[in-house]
Amino acid sequence: MSTPRVGILADDSLQQHLLKLTISHLGYEVALATSPDRFELIRESAVNLDAWLVDVKQESDEECPAWWDDLLGGDVPVLVGLEKAPARESATFPRWQKRLYQKLHELVRTPVRVSETADNLRQLSAVESISVAQGKIPLPHCLQDSSAGLATEVWVLGASLGGPGAVKAFLDALPAGLPVGFVYAQHIDARFEGTLANTVGRHSALRFAGFEAGGKLHNGDVLVAPITNEFEFAPTFEMIDKGQPWPGPYGPSIDQVILNVHQRFPHRMGVMLFSGMGNDGSDAISTIAASEVPVWVQTPGCCASDSMPQSALDTGQVSFHGTPFQLANQLVNRLKNQRVRVHESDTSQD
Repeated sequence: MSTPRVGILADDSLQQHLLKLTISHLGYEVALATSPDRFELIRESAVNLDAWLVDVKQESDEECPAWWDDLLGGDVPVLVGLEKAPARESATFPRWQKRLYQKLHELVRTPVRVSETADNLRQLSAVESISVAQGKIPLPHCLQDSSAGLATEVWVLGASLGGPGAVKAFLDALPAGLPVGFVYAQHIDARFEGTLANTVGRHSALRFAGFEAGGKLHNGDVLVAPITNEFEFAPTFEMIDKGQPWPGPYGPSIDQVILNVHQRFPHRMGVMLFSGMGNDGSDAISTIAASEVPVWVQTPGCCASDSMPQSALDTGQVSFHGTPFQLANQLVNRLKNQRVRVHESDTSQD
């Protein structure tokens, strides 16, 4: 699949820079980014594009420039009326990126590849356990009697391109018996939903399951979020099919999964974002930032595609990053330290 090529015409240098940065970050190739004054020279060079993005200040009583009619009369689709990009460090920047991503997805005929192919999953399935080299992390003694019952904590694992291998390495390293359940939200073609669970869960000590209305998430479960329909948790913790597709261009929406889990488990959840294209997840973690939900990401340098974790880091809400094995070790240590604190608190009250 070829990467869609985008041309940017903007008369504000900062906006031009932010558009170029964002478009590249979302998986498109920026073939050119320049001011409209250079349009005539660009047209003569016959640049092959899949879309134009135009951001030009225009007074209502001014005549349209000559290049405008040429642009609209051409064969390449044109996206205009863009919102001014907010500051990169602001909470609204991920939402601006997401809106731009959705508009481009609707406009460009050639889609950006954000998920795994069947061949990728077959290759991953043929690989022996990814945690063999580093070994499975042992279950701390203080957690050995804590795995029964409904999920004590719920962690959302979000990923897209390159995600299955990273998530598999993370889950392969975890021991059985941890007091935690997972909701795994992976951008993937709905045809491969069953293959995903079988592939990623092949060597894991955890229990993988698909969505089942009325079911509940227990310690040791990995719920693979459904690709097609949005779900949420009832006040009594049963899973509910909302009977509607996920918002946004790809399913499941990692942003929406995070928000739906947070609605029911606001004080006992966490988020981990792994390798992936785009910025899905960043909007949600900015929205729930005040609730002190731990947000961890795979270190961008060890990702097959670093856009998703880097977008999360840009929000300023990430408290830890590491390799999949380091993320697993951090989680085990977190659960152990929580149990020790609870035990010490109980002992001090005796």
